[in-house]
Amino acid sequence: MIGGAVKLTATFAILILLCLPAKADEPFGIATVPSHSAYLTAIWRDLRVAVAEDESLVAFCRVDPDCGLGVALRLIGFVQEAQRYQRREMLGHLNRAINLAIARTRQDVAWLPPLTALGQPGDCKSYAMAKYLALGEAGIAMTDRRLVIVRLKTAPSEKHLVVIVRDGDRWLILDNRTNALVDSAAAHLYQPLQEFDANGVRDFEPIPQTVAVFRPAPVR
Repeated sequence: MIGGAVKLTATFAILILLCLPAKADEPFGIATVPSHSAYLTAIWRDLRVAVAEDESLVAFCRVDPDCGLGVALRLIGFVQEAQRYQRREMLGHLNRAINLAIARTRQDVAWLPPLTALGQPGDCKSYAMAKYLALGEAGIAMTDRRLVIVRLKTAPSEKHLVVIVRDGDRWLILDNRTNALVDSAAAHLYQPLQEFDANGVRDFEPIPQTVAVFRPAPVR
């Protein structure tokens, strides 16, 4: 009986752990390892330089509204409007503003600097890059925002780029396909593949199917 009770207790404890939301340092509740993709590493290296250059342009336009850079002024306007709200509401407003600002194209678009992406029709990469810069301008630290390549379970042959943002003990997904914010620990439709952050590119380890069953509900 004691042995059976121990087994039941252990099983119950495992179920509780599986039902818990992901910790703040574990987006999607999945561990990552350094990526072996030289292609993605090179892309991210170049994009980080481009982001820094765009940050300088935005800073210049904040000081001089007559800077003549319309796309930078648009981004500043989105950020200022969003900052009228508190953290999660601010994220929602910023996500929606950029979702509406970029005309979606069915064509594959190259990886572009954020301001360039904001100024022309684009695909998921364009929305994600613009949001990544906007989040930084809104005061979100680099350690609290990441780009993530995911596979959509509704379209397993496609890869998709989203932004994730730390919000307390959760990571929220900002996706151009929806204006809703989704807790990454409840993201049933997303299979994360790689993430881009302040430390470089990392691969998500495969997730056991038993864990996916016990994901909590989306953020309301």
